[in-house]
Amino acid sequence: MVTSTSRALWRGTAAAAALTLAASLSACAGGSASGGDSSGQNLTFYMVPGLTTHPAYMTMYCGGKEAADELGVALEYTGATTWDPSAQLPVVQSLLAKSPSALLLTPTDGGALRPVVDQYLSADIPVVALDTTLTDTSGLSAEISSSNEQGGAAAATALGEAIGGTGTVAIISGSPGASTDAARTKGFQDEMKKSFPDVTLLEPEYSKSVVATAESQVQALMLANPDLAGVFGVNGNSATGAANAIVNAGKKGEIPVAGYDAEPATVEQLKAGNISILVVQDFKKEGRLGVEAAYEAVTGEASEIETPVYLENVIATTANADDPEVSKYFYRETCD
Repeated sequence: MVTSTSRALWRGTAAAAALTLAASLSACAGGSASGGDSSGQNLTFYMVPGLTTHPAYMTMYCGGKEAADELGVALEYTGATTWDPSAQLPVVQSLLAKSPSALLLTPTDGGALRPVVDQYLSADIPVVALDTTLTDTSGLSAEISSSNEQGGAAAATALGEAIGGTGTVAIISGSPGASTDAARTKGFQDEMKKSFPDVTLLEPEYSKSVVATAESQVQALMLANPDLAGVFGVNGNSATGAANAIVNAGKKGEIPVAGYDAEPATVEQLKAGNISILVVQDFKKEGRLGVEAAYEAVTGEASEIETPVYLENVIATTANADDPEVSKYFYRETCD
């Protein structure tokens, strides 16, 4: 059991580690708190992703950094190293004392982050939601994400066809509080029920985006459901864990996995055929649009902001993974 004292100590440690990581990333990227040129009015934006170590969010930062450099704005990247609102919240709270010009946030929980967002809004600091959003979106300057329901539906179509429209399908999600995971799951369930009525859908399980957790969950599901025909991993780590379980059970090629997101390790799984289908988001564009929206909000051009924005997803398969028109969307671990 985690006591209240140890929890507070752990949170403080997480926040400190996250800020240290931010300083390192900023130094590598050449960012500074003073902004670029006069066009940026010495503006400093903070981007707080779901977790700093995921290539999807590094890709988002790379797109945002390109836009920030063009606008003469400083963009700092910081956050927790795990997808957990109790780890993200103290980081976001600590940044408020820095009086940033704007906050670009990927909420790890649509409700838990609302109170601290209200503190930013009370201080007249614009907040842009990227990738995920809040349950109550009032006051946000913009919401930018991929079309998660469409992506879930596309995964259902591809997986349903791969299994011939019959059998049992498992869903391994990340977190029940993440708006993106909920939308992907809904899109997947709705489309599967509509187009493949003979498929039995199991209730979603939640891995908290931990590969080992997803792996153990799918191992248990294979034992409990001998007719398991396919798995939908709602994010990259969940899909990777599912693929590991299936390969280790000697069932590669028998139980196809549809996944979401294209970090390097997941792409390798795709190319090897361990994962058959990946729904890929345009994270670079999300980051760019987020910085542009924040800039418009800060400079008094809020009326020019388009919101919400839902970007189209790209479907990658084992067969087309080497196609440059597909692979250009795969996520990166560093900015070029």
